[in-house]
Amino acid sequence: MDELEMIRRKKMLELMKRAGMIEVKPKKPRVIIEVITSPGCPYCPIAWAMAQELERKYDGVVARELSVATPEGQRKAMEHNILGTPTILINNRVEFVGVPNFGEFERKIKEKLTS
Repeated sequence: MDELEMIRRKKMLELMKRAGMIEVKPKKPRVIIEVITSPGCPYCPIAWAMAQELERKYDGVVARELSVATPEGQRKAMEHNILGTPTILINNRVEFVGVPNFGEFERKIKEKLTS
């Protein structure tokens, strides 16, 4: 197949997707980062910003912030016996309490993506 034909096929697929003729299933995230925060915590925004940066940097990573001021955040904190914020869960497992070193946080995400 020549290069021109490949470009035509790619364009045709794009047009079909836009027209709704082809259903594109969203990829299921492989790594879910949950940052448990509390209002007034001076360190929580730092941890949340790190999680957002990792979400932007790596495909398959989704970051969520859960405040203990919400019912969902309270439930998650009770479920994992979380007593301090920020606490970072990766794939529903407590990995860090407090603000982690960014390199260590990133290493943990890479490890989860490759396993």
